[in-house]
Amino acid sequence: MEKILESILSSIATHPLAAMFGGGFIEQIIVPIPSPIITMAGGAILGPQNTPFFETIWQLFIRVALPYTIGATIGVSLVYLTAYFGGKPLIDRFGKYIGISWKLIERVKADWQKTIKDEVFILIATIIPVVPVSLMAGFCGGFVIKPRKFYPMIFLALLIRATLLGFIGLQMGETYISLAHGLDKIEGLVTIAGGGLILGFLYLKREKWIKKNS
Repeated sequence: MEKILESILSSIATHPLAAMFGGGFIEQIIVPIPSPIITMAGGAILGPQNTPFFETIWQLFIRVALPYTIGATIGVSLVYLTAYFGGKPLIDRFGKYIGISWKLIERVKADWQKTIKDEVFILIATIIPVVPVSLMAGFCGGFVIKPRKFYPMIFLALLIRATLLGFIGLQMGETYISLAHGLDKIEGLVTIAGGGLILGFLYLKREKWIKKNS
């Protein structure tokens, strides 16, 4: 994994678009690669120096965020589509052990999609650098959020997230690697906590659903 990461980082200066696209794609499907490191490296290496703020943001958007986001969106589709098409069989097989049924999922999904607030929640959560994109993709897939809603949300969130991390990388210079690894450790904890929160959320919904329909 280290060799793959080193190869991507070394190619950012020589083949920036390919490196950012490929890095975004690989980052979503290879867990050991620290999630923020590609975009922070892109900002540190490709970001303009001594330019006005808005010009800096625009250059980071074009050079770093856009190619990265296209690659990352394709990469995270693997998680989303697996959960989208495989969620029901998994719940039908293992849900009984934790008191969750597919009927409950459908009920929660119906409640979840009633207002735009839910979509804003997914958008904001994905933008936060320490929240794993794959966790949000799996969440959306498991709740059968339609592709026409999922892809615009995830694409916009990744664009904003990548621009933000690129700017942080530009400001930090070569010290971005230590911060990226620190953020990745936090991200791992968020993944575990997030999984527990989702299960807890479903369990509480289960109790409410049982009382409502008893």
